[in-house]
Amino acid sequence: MPFRRHIPVQLSPYRGESPGAGHNGGPALDLSWEAWLWRRAHAQAWKPPHREISLHRMRRAERLGLDYKAYAGVLMNRGTHLGAAIFLLEGLSAHELAHAAKKIASISDCAIFASVSDPAVADAALAQRADLHVLAGDERATSRAIDRFILRHRLTPSGTFMVGTAHAHLRTAEDCGLALFLWAGDYFNAPSN
Repeated sequence: MPFRRHIPVQLSPYRGESPGAGHNGGPALDLSWEAWLWRRAHAQAWKPPHREISLHRMRRAERLGLDYKAYAGVLMNRGTHLGAAIFLLEGLSAHELAHAAKKIASISDCAIFASVSDPAVADAALAQRADLHVLAGDERATSRAIDRFILRHRLTPSGTFMVGTAHAHLRTAEDCGLALFLWAGDYFNAPSN
């Protein structure tokens, strides 16, 4: 084996003195006013909500077809309730598309955008419930259609989640700034509530 030179890695630009005798090696105590405010706000934000609020969030998550953890996570991270769903259904078989259309049609209290590769296979209930978009295969065209949908319904990207089937859909969700991305297999195969 060739001789390898050991190069020390420095993760922090701070080179403090080594701790003296009696030090437990833990981080320095931050007793500043800003740190106290941050700890207090963090504790209040992650305090379990009241029972009625938890039940309301759970019912809302069920209406959207989500689990409580995903819905509450978006609420805590983005600070907004989910009010729109985007479904990119490219690559699903006819049977999977029929199952997806049935679940999408059962979603209430939400604006829905659905993109399919062939409008002939779109279910009538899906066409009635959702704003349909024929997938052109271009990510930019899909992003522009999603942006128009959000503007038309006076929504925000942080209050919208996407269900997709490909990594390109994940990139589209990130580019549009959507709050949550779920894989179609996980969303449609989850036990219905």
